[in-house]
Amino acid sequence: MVDEVYEPLLRICRYINCLEGYLGLVIDDLRQLGVDELINDGGVEFMGVKLLGKGQNSFVFKCRINNEYYACKVRRPDSPRPSLINEGRYLRLANSVGVGPRLIGYMGNAIVMELISGVSLQHYVEHADPNELRGAVRDLLWHCRRLDAIGLAHNELNRPQEHVIISRGRVYIVDFESASMNSRASNVSQLLNALIMSKGPFQGRVRSMLGIHVRPEQIRANIREYKVVRSDDAFLRILELLGLK
Repeated sequence: MVDEVYEPLLRICRYINCLEGYLGLVIDDLRQLGVDELINDGGVEFMGVKLLGKGQNSFVFKCRINNEYYACKVRRPDSPRPSLINEGRYLRLANSVGVGPRLIGYMGNAIVMELISGVSLQHYVEHADPNELRGAVRDLLWHCRRLDAIGLAHNELNRPQEHVIISRGRVYIVDFESASMNSRASNVSQLLNALIMSKGPFQGRVRSMLGIHVRPEQIRANIREYKVVRSDDAFLRILELLGLK
C-alpha cells in the first residue's frame, strides 16, 4: 500500500539513492499530516516524475488528503537544511497577516499547504493588460508591507518572477524557505528594486505598463525614507509616486 500511495517519492529515491532511513522519516511525517497520496502531476519533471516544483532543498508534490488536493513540500535527502520546521513557522506567521498560500500543517520533513493554480509573475507581466498589472503590483506591495510590519523578511524577492504567483486575480508570495525574522530588512524595498529599479527587459516592461515616468532618484529617495521610518505614511507616498495609490 505504501508503494502505491507514495510511489512518486519512492521512484525518485530509487534514482538518486536516498540515504538509509530517509524514506521512513518522510513517510511517517506524511502520515501524521494526513496525506493519503502523493500524485504524479505537475509542470516540472524530475527523473520521470511530474512535480509542482523542485528546488535545492525540496520537492513539491501534488497531494491528496481525503478528497481535497494540496501542495506537499518534501525535504530533499540531499538538502543542507536539516528540517522544514522554520519554513512552516514562517509561512504560518505570513498567513497571520494574509500573505502566502494557506498552511495546512508541517513537520520536520514535509509541509502541506493550499494548492495554488496560477501563473508566475513573469508570465503575468507578459500577458496582463496595464490595469490588471497595476492592481497586481499594488496588492503585491501591500503584501510586502504587511510582512515588513511584523518583521518577517522573505529574503528572495530580488527574484519575484520565481516567488510570486497570480491566481484568479489574487497575488501569492510563495516559498518561505529562506525567510527570517529581520526587522532591518525590507520586503517592499527588495521588491521595488527587483521589479522597477533594476535594468532589464522585464523591469522595462513593468515600468512601461505602469506608466512610471518619475525620475529614478526620486523613487530611490522615497525607498530610503521608507526603510528608515517603516510607516504606512511613507509606504503610501511610494504608492502615490508610482501612481498605485
